[in-house]
Amino acid sequence: MSTLVTSPVESSAVRRARRGLTKVFKGHTSVVLSVAYFPDGRHITSASNDNTIIIWDVESGRRDGQPLQHDSKVNWIAISPDGRRIASGLQVGGLVIWDALTRKVVQEIKGGGVAQLAYSPDGRWIATGGGRVVRLWDADTGRPGREPLECGGSVFSVAFSPDGSRIAVGLRDGFQVFDVSTGQSVVGPIKGHTDAVFSVVYSPDGRLLVTASWDRSIRVWDSKTGIEVGKPMLGHTDYVICISISADGRRIASGGADHTVRVWDLETRLQVGDSFDADYWVLSVAFSPDDRHIISDNGYDVGLWDTESLPIQGSVSIFILLQYSF
Repeated sequence: MSTLVTSPVESSAVRRARRGLTKVFKGHTSVVLSVAYFPDGRHITSASNDNTIIIWDVESGRRDGQPLQHDSKVNWIAISPDGRRIASGLQVGGLVIWDALTRKVVQEIKGGGVAQLAYSPDGRWIATGGGRVVRLWDADTGRPGREPLECGGSVFSVAFSPDGSRIAVGLRDGFQVFDVSTGQSVVGPIKGHTDAVFSVVYSPDGRLLVTASWDRSIRVWDSKTGIEVGKPMLGHTDYVICISISADGRRIASGGADHTVRVWDLETRLQVGDSFDADYWVLSVAFSPDDRHIISDNGYDVGLWDTESLPIQGSVSIFILLQYSF
């Protein structure tokens, strides 16, 4: 990707005033709604209410190429596992798939609003959530993969299992899991939260499912049975809106309406270090592929947070946790 120098990053004086914030990416003209890392770790992308997606060079902190223009606000973005495609879910108008290198539209799938979306681990499918259904699309042809998956409530978030065989769906007050090959519900709906589940993620080994809710809690579940594992992660003082899991499976990053990014030890369920302070509601977070940084939206900007500034805590194996948490 060729780098075009555009807007400067935030001054070093401002960065020093906010602990852990190492870089700010400026260029959007409205609120950023979603952020994502490319697999190479050298580029990130952000989607905004200004109808654009911007690709950024992480090292320079500057925009890489021209923004990708849409006809509607971009609710959510996802990067294909090979880093060659960008999928953008629109508030109105459906789904657009871009070639990340040429910046050209590859597929345009007309339809209603897309609240969230996710690529399957093999890059074959794209799942989109909106209303009370999840739809599967062939990532190459843009054709429907099957009949829509009918959910037990309004859909707020979607995530594929690491082996691609299941899709977890965050609902109004819980979650549900579907088998991709049959389209059948295999877990739930599980009514474990008392408010909307705005984010779901699988652990890298697929054994655990982590959910974040507007009830201010983050909870962990056995992904096969839907039984809650251990105690919830509590500390956010307002809605928890987004979560991401580290590549090593040991930490959870979360963001919320309390204007903070927090990091949690998945096994102890304790917060690691102090919160990172943002300026606005945090709607999207993502670990870097090497787990050294977290990106998040921060109003009109994107912030890069340094996880190496956090203390290192001991870790107990997931197997032991599962043995003794019931």
